[in-house]
Amino acid sequence: MPSRDADFHDPTTAALFAASNTGLFPQAKTSIYRYVALRNEQSWAYLENALLGNVLPLAIASALNDPFEASPVIVNDTVPADLKSFMQRAWAPSGTLSALKAKDELAQIRNIDDPRFHAPEFQEKFLNKILALAKQRNEQCHIGSFSRRISSELQWSHYADGYRGIAYHFATQPRADSGFRHLRPVRYSTQRPVILVSEVMDQLSVDVGSDQFARSWLSFEQRSFLTKSVDWAYEEEERIIKQNESKMTFLDSELISIVLGPRFPKDSLPRLRSLASKRTRPVKIFAASVSLTTYSIEVDWSKETI
Repeated sequence: MPSRDADFHDPTTAALFAASNTGLFPQAKTSIYRYVALRNEQSWAYLENALLGNVLPLAIASALNDPFEASPVIVNDTVPADLKSFMQRAWAPSGTLSALKAKDELAQIRNIDDPRFHAPEFQEKFLNKILALAKQRNEQCHIGSFSRRISSELQWSHYADGYRGIAYHFATQPRADSGFRHLRPVRYSTQRPVILVSEVMDQLSVDVGSDQFARSWLSFEQRSFLTKSVDWAYEEEERIIKQNESKMTFLDSELISIVLGPRFPKDSLPRLRSLASKRTRPVKIFAASVSLTTYSIEVDWSKETI
């Protein structure tokens, strides 16, 4: 990655530098944390996969704790002519709406001149089908949540089993072979984002490999998965979004330490050390503690846990 003082002669290099320093791509050696609870054997299995396989599980959007997740405001800005145009594109040879071709009345009407299409009740049913597809896609999207903070008492309490869990400490590298290349910041807002029905129809009726779809999806993704209420701003969250994958991988060199919660059980430390010792690349273990002067959690990075 070029330095800030670099003399850019190559436009591609200049563009990459600009994108990296405005948050589009994560910068090299950016510290990021993932709080983890170790309540049961499945949690320990996930820990083993992370330490020995460099794999982290992703969560279904609908299973996250915020009921507003993947739930933007849908505004219907369409008219019957829009639905007609959409059907023309959807059932064209290049259309990609196989999911709409269900075994119901919708599948029977392949010709937009069919009189049934002009019935208001059919148009409403057709529109509801489109919205149901978009909602289903949102709810089934997989999300990996990370934080730029290690000092948050709320996150240690909520996501690390009341301070008894751990936090992974990653130093991300924006490389093509790192899952962290997809890391994007969450934005916080006082208002829920709005998505127009016409946008959904446009997106569903184009080739998923096209530039048009890519541009549309980035905007859609930002509003559906990367915008949350300002009440969550303390998390300083970064996310990885995967549509059809339930896990992510990272580079061996990106996991640099594990931070123990202030209430991490001492009798669990030997098991954690045993797992960590099997890792090809050593990982340091630090202990977090409750601050003596502020409402925060502190980590002494100069002293490893004995």
